[in-house]
Amino acid sequence: MTFLTERRLAHLPPDNRPLPSVAAYDQLLRPRQRPDRSAVEGDSP
Repeated sequence: MTFLTERRLAHLPPDNRPLPSVAAYDQLLRPRQRPDRSAVEGDSP
């Protein structure tokens, strides 16, 4: 028994493209520096 998907894939040329990279998104995932809460809220020591 041959599945339709297997038949379709058998006729395709090999995919030689490089794997995608997510390195550009690493900078978006870095935690942001939070401002000091006392400076933001106006608290005095």
